[in-house]
Amino acid sequence: MPAHNPGTRSLHWWVSASLVLLALLMFSALTFQGFRSQELIEHQTWRDVLASISASRSTHLSEADDAASFHSGVVRSWTVRRGSPLPKDLPAYLAHLAPGYYSSEREGHLDVGADRFHALVQNTRSGKIITWIDIAAIEEQQNDDALISGVWAALFVAVVGLVIWWLHLNLVRPVRDLADRMLALDPGDIRQRLPTSYRQHEIQVIARATNDHLDRVERLIENERALLDQASHEFRTPVAIISGAVDVLRKHDLPAGALPVIDRIARTTHALSEIMQSLLYLARERRSTAVEGEVVELEHLLLEIVRDHQHLLEGRPVRFKVGRIELTTIRAPEGMARIALSNLIRNAAEHTEIGEISISLLNGGVSIVDSGVGFDAAESAHRYLESLKAGAASRGHGIGLYLVRRICERLGWRLSIMPASRQGTSVHLDISACRIAGVED
Repeated sequence: MPAHNPGTRSLHWWVSASLVLLALLMFSALTFQGFRSQELIEHQTWRDVLASISASRSTHLSEADDAASFHSGVVRSWTVRRGSPLPKDLPAYLAHLAPGYYSSEREGHLDVGADRFHALVQNTRSGKIITWIDIAAIEEQQNDDALISGVWAALFVAVVGLVIWWLHLNLVRPVRDLADRMLALDPGDIRQRLPTSYRQHEIQVIARATNDHLDRVERLIENERALLDQASHEFRTPVAIISGAVDVLRKHDLPAGALPVIDRIARTTHALSEIMQSLLYLARERRSTAVEGEVVELEHLLLEIVRDHQHLLEGRPVRFKVGRIELTTIRAPEGMARIALSNLIRNAAEHTEIGEISISLLNGGVSIVDSGVGFDAAESAHRYLESLKAGAASRGHGIGLYLVRRICERLGWRLSIMPASRQGTSVHLDISACRIAGVED
């Protein structure tokens, strides 16, 4: 997956966060409603009702007549006279209470049993009046409402969870699957396409649009490949004619001054032939590099290339210094290996005016270190990296390094260019991806 920007959030995250926030708000609302309903049980209204009833009885009650007392129903009232027995149906927990307001919701020290009530005890001239109201039914209703609210809250949380899970299955997972398939597309296989069998219509639209784009890219690449292939074949005939003409000229007695010109024509023709061979190879479809090409003894090929480029150092105080050369066998097109090594050695020779060019083959890697002063190593490395990003040949160095880079991409090799320890440039070509283990032993 591509690197995730920590400052951004996915659509799934925003939707999930919104649903969770909505669930929290709903849960808070239901909890608040539960507390509000609990306050109804202890509301001041009950106390006012009891006070009103007690005041009414105290005003109109004949102390000689207890007929106004009512001892049954939701609201009950008892008259307790001094020195007289307590009413038989008076609850024991009310018998000896001092004047005041009492509630089963607050009076935890009273043994009220299953009773749920509010009570008001008021003194009179002959005793006291106890007024009592039953709130059991109201409290039971409140508990039922709280239970229903809890069930609704749990149900709402479950629905939110199911929605988030559904979004993950139908939005996040398909999008990630599509992204993973897009990342898995091999740039070398232009016929690859994305599946369009997703259940989600929106994902299908994206997949089809991507496939349409890949179709256009494939047609463009095929046209460019056909043009490159045709151009390379068209150039092959004149190059062959020039090479044959050079061979014929060498068999004639020519002035001494003409020989360098003939040699230059031959070298240029050979370089052009190598470029065309590279372009033809790179224009073909990529195949598995594990079985591509023939078996090449790289140590012999490297020494041969060094000998062939010896003429580039004539007339200058520069020499090739061949260091340790290990027996190394690779499976790769010999022509591509020759072109890559020739370009790197030629590049070192052209940018070294004095000193030596050290060449070695160790541990599946070719090292070329020159002591050139006319070749800015840092600038070369910078230009090479820029050419990798731009996908074009680096200006100032022709098509050589560009072809080497493309050959490395095709064969799985790695090329590194960096400043040498003292001066000049150090080039390392890692060809271990095509190395045949055990053959050199």
